[in-house]
Amino acid sequence: MSDPRVYARIVRRESNSSRSGSAIVVLLLLSVVVAWVGIESVYAALGRPALLFSPVDVLPTLSTALSDAPGVVIAAGAVSVLVGIVLLVLGLTAGRRGRHAIDDDRVAAVVDDRVIASSLARTARVAGRLSSDQVDAWVSRRKAQVRLTPTSGVALDEQPVLAAVRDELAATPYRPSLTAATSVATDGRLGS
Repeated sequence: MSDPRVYARIVRRESNSSRSGSAIVVLLLLSVVVAWVGIESVYAALGRPALLFSPVDVLPTLSTALSDAPGVVIAAGAVSVLVGIVLLVLGLTAGRRGRHAIDDDRVAAVVDDRVIASSLARTARVAGRLSSDQVDAWVSRRKAQVRLTPTSGVALDEQPVLAAVRDELAATPYRPSLTAATSVATDGRLGS
């Protein structure tokens, strides 16, 4: 039997996404800012006019802006704090892909949420005797939702469908576990 830690690492790598995309964007933006400050500093040292504004003039401008327009400085500070919080959350939280692991000691198995939703939609369609365009399903982190659209003029019993969907979820030990919910649309569909 293989090491369970290997399976746990494989499942974690397949169910969590990296933050490399956001890190690349932040690093590119920082590189642009650093390059701009460098170019402006060289221009200021050579006595040439600034491209946008001189970094040397930033401190006096900020000190006068603080006394002349405190609302602008407070707004800029609030935006900076908000950007910092977003970057901190991106850095500390793991990204999640739309996937669920299946508890199994023999193999590391990960199933895409769309596959689970498709299976639940098929189960609901069979249990409710509906066509494929009368059933929509989607899966989130801990919930599986099935939406049923009845045929106009025909009553739809939701309980057998919900029971079938719950049985389908109970048959496979997904991690994190999923709870099932169904809803019936108020508008029916003609000719289905």
